[in-house]
Amino acid sequence: MGIYAVLTVAAGLIYYIGKEVMGSFAHPSDETLAEYWSGELKRVDGKSYRQTTEHLATCTDCRDRLDEIRRNNPGPGAADPMISRRY
Repeated sequence: MGIYAVLTVAAGLIYYIGKEVMGSFAHPSDETLAEYWSGELKRVDGKSYRQTTEHLATCTDCRDRLDEIRRNNPGPGAADPMISRRY
């Protein structure tokens, strides 16, 4: 395997990893947060669900937006006592 092939593979891996990391930093739209809350996002797009989960772990603004969505749309399992804001 030549040096150019190795460099091409390395560049591809760096690009892919960077794209994944940057996806976790992007603020999700209100529509995405509503789909996240309803459980639709997990069923339809597992990658977006994971990125949204990772983003919510670090972004208080988006957690506040999700709380507002939860107040306006109780969604499935809203009566479950395990659903509470723990972050």
